[in-house]
Amino acid sequence: MRIRSASLVAGLFAAGLLLAGCGGDPSSGAGQMAAPSPEQAAAPAEASPAEPAPAQPAPAEDGGSADQAAAARCTDAGLSATVNEPTGSGQQKTILAWRNTSDLPCTMTGFGGVDLRGPDDPTFGPSYSLPRSSEQPTTVTLQPGGTGITTITTLSGGDWTPTEVVVTAPDETTSKTVPWRGGPVQRQDGATRPGSFIGPVEQGSV
Repeated sequence: MRIRSASLVAGLFAAGLLLAGCGGDPSSGAGQMAAPSPEQAAAPAEASPAEPAPAQPAPAEDGGSADQAAAARCTDAGLSATVNEPTGSGQQKTILAWRNTSDLPCTMTGFGGVDLRGPDDPTFGPSYSLPRSSEQPTTVTLQPGGTGITTITTLSGGDWTPTEVVVTAPDETTSKTVPWRGGPVQRQDGATRPGSFIGPVEQGSV
């Protein structure tokens, strides 16, 4: 009898230990994950490496190249003018050359003005203002020392010979006077389809 009682007590004690291990008091924290140590709680979370930002082009030190900057309009103060000898026969061609004498690029657009001057003609007077052609002007850029040209077309012959040419750059009011290097020119002042006229300024050289 004592042997069976001892076995029964041992079995009940073992069952009690098993129940305590599986359930236990919820407030004791048994069976839960251990709380982090103070050192682990204080350590900052390691951030994942950020992707590098795309490289940005460095700004130009001078704010842009000189070629990209808009050139100012050519003015009379920064231009020189020369007139070549006429070429051809009948309807002759004379080149008026505009040279940029400034230190900066400039632009020219249009026709300007060309007046032939000479003896006082009894019908038309001493000045012959040449009309413009029907050509469409374009903008030309003259670099320092660069040249733009205006083609002067005149009908040779007659008995009136100019002595000088008064030329005005496009969009300017100041004129320059240069010698006329050709012969007689037929006057056609007021003609509806004159054979003498000027073309627009073009890129060119002399």
